[in-house]
This record gives sequence, C-alpha cells and structure tokens, in this order.
Amino acid sequence: MSVIDFIFSRQVPLGMLCAAFLFMPWNKKKSNFYPRLLIGVFAFFAISEVCTRVNIENKVRLLIYTILLFVLFWLCYEGSYIHYIFYTTCAYAVQHISSKLTYMIAVPISIKFDVSGYPFYTSILLITSALVALIVYIKYTQPFARQGELQFDNVKIVMYSGLFLVAAVYLSVFLEDGFDQASASYLTSYVCLNAFCILFALAILALEYTNFNTKQLEQENQILAQLLESDKHQYEQAKKDMEKINIRYHDIKQQYSKATDEERSKLEEEMAELNLRYFTGNKAVDITLTQKSAICNAAGIQLVCSADGSCLERMKHYHIYSMLGNALDNAIECLEQVSDPEKKVITLDIHKDKNMAVIRVENYTPNRPLFKDGNLLTTKADEHDHGYGVKSIQNTAEIYGGIAHIFVENEIFYLLITIPCSENLTLNEA
Repeated sequence: MSVIDFIFSRQVPLGMLCAAFLFMPWNKKKSNFYPRLLIGVFAFFAISEVCTRVNIENKVRLLIYTILLFVLFWLCYEGSYIHYIFYTTCAYAVQHISSKLTYMIAVPISIKFDVSGYPFYTSILLITSALVALIVYIKYTQPFARQGELQFDNVKIVMYSGLFLVAAVYLSVFLEDGFDQASASYLTSYVCLNAFCILFALAILALEYTNFNTKQLEQENQILAQLLESDKHQYEQAKKDMEKINIRYHDIKQQYSKATDEERSKLEEEMAELNLRYFTGNKAVDITLTQKSAICNAAGIQLVCSADGSCLERMKHYHIYSMLGNALDNAIECLEQVSDPEKKVITLDIHKDKNMAVIRVENYTPNRPLFKDGNLLTTKADEHDHGYGVKSIQNTAEIYGGIAHIFVENEIFYLLITIPCSENLTLNEA
C-alpha cells in the first residue's frame, strides 16, 4: 500500500490525532509524559488499524476513535474529565471540518471534470487540513496557549457540545448513506449537507472557547478589582506616612531656630530630604508624587512635573493614587533598564483642557513595546500574572467616563489619560 493510499484510507483517525495536537495543554503534562504519549499514540493507531481491518461499521468506528482520543488526553495530561471532553470535542470538530470541507470541494470537481483517485482526494485533504489547522491555531489555540488552567462558565455547555457534535456527525452519516447518487439533486444535497456539518462544527468550536473566554474576562475583572482594593489600602498607609513627614518637618523647623550651627547643618540635610513634597491642589496627587519622587531619586531618575491637581477633584483619592502610581511605576521600571542618565527622565503633566482633565506621562523606552488589538503586552515571562498595570489605569479612567491611550513615537513612550471634569457625569463603577 502506498503512502497516499494509507493516508486516505485512514484519514479519520489520522485527522483526529493531528487535530488533537492543536489542543494539547503542553503546560499540563503528566509525569513520564513522553512514554505516555508514545503508548497513547501507538494504542490509538493499533486499535484504529484493527477497526479498519475487521471492517467495523463506520458509525461504530467514529465512536471508538472519539473514546481513544479522550483516553489519550487523560493518559498524558493533568486535568478534569471536563477538560478532556473539551479537548476531545475541539479536536473532533477540527477533523470534521477538514474532512467535510475536503469532500465539499473534491466531489463536485470529481463529478464535473471526471477526476478521481486517491492522489486527487488526498492532495485536497492535506491542503484543506493544513489551512483549517492554521486558522484554528491563529484564532483559538495560540491566543489561549498560556492561559493556564481553563475554568469554564458552564460545565454543561462542554458536555452538551460534545454530545451534540457526536450526534450531528452520526446523523450526517445516516443522511449521507440515504442519498441517491443517481438523483439529479444529489450534488446539491451533498454540498448542502457538508456545508451544514462544517457550520455546526464551527459553532461548537466557537461555543467551547467562548465558554471559558468569558470566565477569563470575569477573572481579569476580579484581579483588577483586587489590585484597586490593594491600592486603596496602600494610599491610606501613604497618607499616614505623609502626615508623619509633615509633623517631622514642622518639628525640625521649630528646632532650627534654637539649634547650634552644627545642629543646623544636620537639620538642613534632613529638611532637604523631607522637602521632596508636592503641593498641586489635590492631596492624593501630592501624596502620590511625593512617594514616587523619592523612588525616582533613589533610582537616579529625574521626575519633571507640572501638575494642577485641582482638575482631578472629582476622582476618589485612592483612584488617583492607583492610576498615577501605576503610570509612574511603569515608567520607573522601564527607565531602571537605561544606563544613560540623560534619558532617565519622566515627564508628567496634569492640566485642565476645557472640561477635560488631561494626564500625560512620557519616558524614554529602550525597547519598543508590543501591542495587540491596541493593548500593551507585558514583557515579563509570566504573562498570566503580569500586565495589569496599564489595564488598571484604563479601568480606572473608564470608571469616570474617560479613556487611557498609549503609543510610542521616536523611542518615547506616551500615556495619555483624559477624564471629564463635570461632576454631573455618572460614575461607571459597579
């Protein structure tokens, strides 16, 4: 038997196994993974080969292949049975789409141009399978490859999707077997049936991924809420620290008039350190800038600031602390990688433009950041636990009906936040 003959006659188990590699959770491998994978693949092929040689009915073979695929995921990867059903359903859907698309293209060509034979069908099968796999990888697999543990909104949706897909495949087989190939409407019916099968499998695939994608969005919102709550507590502590600094500064001024020349010299040094304070007309802005300027000084970063904090009086103080703090922390973290002191500068401008409060942060960036769909991607290795600083800024701005925009020009990173100043606007906070 030639390779082409082998591929075509075993296209279903081969297609299901190849599709399975698109959805294998590589970060959830069990111990002794490669021996397990080898045993699982060998068992899959061995049993499927027995089914072919014994000439088991096609409908029964499809069920056996589905069970074998489920067992392969269970054997090789950590997870619950729901996860294994999810992976199996997605792989089965991809194989079904590729197979039906192949025949929907090949059969009309074969009838119209009198072309047949395994090489013809196999070539179309390989091309369509590769295209479907590429599209699924770009659309589904790659974006969610590093999402970690999948948590589904509704477990029943996963189970029902798998059952509906298997049922649809079986019904299509029964219906196709009942077609009269001599009928004038055979080709139209055949193409329509395959098109319906493809659309149904695509719907199942989209439903499966939407099911946990919504859950991930909920988790992201929960993380942002937790970060904001943490910033709220940090602001309260920073406010207490600022009060202590003000008290200490006042005490030093009282001591200064009675001190000796030597004592005054020491007091002046301490006063200079404590005098790194800001008075912008907004207490939260003052506290945030005072705290971050001390960090900048320690890191050899110059903070150039022009701030009218009064235009942010509509915002809650801990929201201001969170938003400005995240913006400056991101800039500081970026400039800590820069060795040229002339480039270690953060420019912050806060002003009112008509009825909008405008916050602009600028800093040099040694490496151009990556963007996807207008969102900044984290450069940290652990993407799952990082990258929420900018999201938190955007989320806070949206609470007040504003927007946060980021862009890079000529190696300068810009963060531009605009927030309506009108007190009549309703907050978007839940």
